[in-house]
Amino acid sequence: MTEEGTMSIIRRGPHYQMRFASNDPYGREWQPWACRDEEHVRALLHYFGIVATSIQQACADVRKGGMAVLRLVVSAEHTQRVFHPAVFSA
Repeated sequence: MTEEGTMSIIRRGPHYQMRFASNDPYGREWQPWACRDEEHVRALLHYFGIVATSIQQACADVRKGGMAVLRLVVSAEHTQRVFHPAVFSA
């Protein structure tokens, strides 16, 4: 089973924060993922099947202080291995 969504990447101090959001309005909410450095970000994007030129452009945008946004299709297995469902308290 696959899921279409959007991956956003920003820099928070010395670390990077990646967040996956499903395009399905009834899809799961996922916790953001903290990456310790750009190489970790590159490895994770490669794991999700992002092509090298898109990885290079995303990292360049974030390095300049911006936000990178990538559309992708991921398997449920991939998202569950990397991200954790968001927990909301009532």
